[in-house]
Amino acid sequence: MYAVIISILIATAVYLVNKYFFSYWAKRNVPQLDPTFLVGNIGKLFTFKETMADVFSNIYEKNKHHRFIGGYLSYIPMLIINDPQLVQDVMIRDFKTFHDRPTPGDAAEIFPLVGNLFNLRGQKWKNLRVKLSPAFSSGRLKVMFPFLKDCSQVLVDYVEKNIKNGITVFDFKDLLARLTIDNISSVALGVENDCINDDNNMLYKIGLKIFEPSVRNALVLTMAFFTPDLITRFKINPILPEIGDFIYSLVNQTVEHREKNNIHRNDFMQLLIELKNKGFVSESRRNSKIDEEIDWEDEVSEKGNRLTIDDIAAQVFIFFGAGFETSSSTMSFCLFELSRNKEAQRKAQEEIDRVLKSAGSECITHDLLHEMKYVECCIDETLRKYPIAPVLFRTNTRDCKLPGSDAVIEKGTPVLIPLMGIQRDPQIFEDPMKFKPERFLNSQIGDPKVKTGIVYAPFGDGPRNCIGGRLGKLQSKLGLAMILHKFNLELQDKAMENEEIKFHTYSLVLSPSKKIPLNASLRN
Repeated sequence: MYAVIISILIATAVYLVNKYFFSYWAKRNVPQLDPTFLVGNIGKLFTFKETMADVFSNIYEKNKHHRFIGGYLSYIPMLIINDPQLVQDVMIRDFKTFHDRPTPGDAAEIFPLVGNLFNLRGQKWKNLRVKLSPAFSSGRLKVMFPFLKDCSQVLVDYVEKNIKNGITVFDFKDLLARLTIDNISSVALGVENDCINDDNNMLYKIGLKIFEPSVRNALVLTMAFFTPDLITRFKINPILPEIGDFIYSLVNQTVEHREKNNIHRNDFMQLLIELKNKGFVSESRRNSKIDEEIDWEDEVSEKGNRLTIDDIAAQVFIFFGAGFETSSSTMSFCLFELSRNKEAQRKAQEEIDRVLKSAGSECITHDLLHEMKYVECCIDETLRKYPIAPVLFRTNTRDCKLPGSDAVIEKGTPVLIPLMGIQRDPQIFEDPMKFKPERFLNSQIGDPKVKTGIVYAPFGDGPRNCIGGRLGKLQSKLGLAMILHKFNLELQDKAMENEEIKFHTYSLVLSPSKKIPLNASLRN
């Protein structure tokens, strides 16, 4: 009898607790998703049955008639923005309120590598963003171009050599990941590297570990995005110790070698060294958008705000990790689509041939690459269909009301933008699952049906967009142009011509769940 009574009391208590927490949005007159005990609205993400991209794309598809909708990350309230105009408000117009991400930037005091540009908040982020911006200026990208071209040539030579030896099937996702590591090594660290021909290259192994689809990585990264305070409170290092040790060793050796031998190289590391020694670089300019939008706190004087070795290591880590996954995945998704859309592949090759007719592939220049408009459209269309970061995150730094609503969004609420859902919405993009580079020939955003708001943002938007976006597109466009100029590509598995790629459920970024081998042949 007592057992029955206790069971009833426990069940009642659980019911009341759930009702209390899961009525958060209803009490604020905000439409909300139906939550599930313990897991809220992300149960399939917790159990690895669906990817983050699929979870939030499905939520968007079922609820896009709501401009925004409340949900629950377990018991933590989250707000999902569906309306393109509200997306623009959050990322640009109201940036002064939504300039931070719900990431564990405060954990940098415990785990220094966490203190990178992606994670930092408020004044610390603003100071660093302004200082790092010169590293990605048009002038610096032109200086980097020859190094990128040399790395791409190594890949082209490798594929050609194997074809002549009778090997015609390649895992281009793996090859392009290796190419990206070589690019990063060269333009960021000034380290000569050859991942293409060295299967045991340590830089490549570390790159794989950062984004390795595993239960541990998925759980920790999910916690870092959704419950960042727990990272600090329980001292959970989101970065594996062996990765941290390698990054620190690489940074210390590079900095010591350059300073000891008075070596100066126009790359990302050189800028970081200048910031370490002087606190500023000669090219530094204030970002007017950042300064005008926010009433920042008083900042430390530039000369007194120098980077430490910890700061340098943190920026190298994010540059290395983010660049490794984004560019290699973009190129591999693009080659997959071109392999099953032969007309698009033919158009891209004809454009490349025409531009390089007088120069030859070995003489490709930054200016000639700029003339390849259709190739760039192929990349833009790839990023529309496959945004590497399928969900964008923000958090509000003060209580606020969204335009057109009286609902108060409390300070610190995770705000999620289901980017892949928006970019695959047939009400926004006609026939969205079809690969049509022509969408971008006369439109920078893919000629959407919706003419207001943000509907295309593969690198984010506003002052907190991806600082390395232009570099990412440059190396992707160069690599694709050199590959397509030399080779014809087709799918080895013909069944994939009518199938969509499935993504790995342990990865928060878009990553194929299995290899997609391509047949390559030399062009006549």
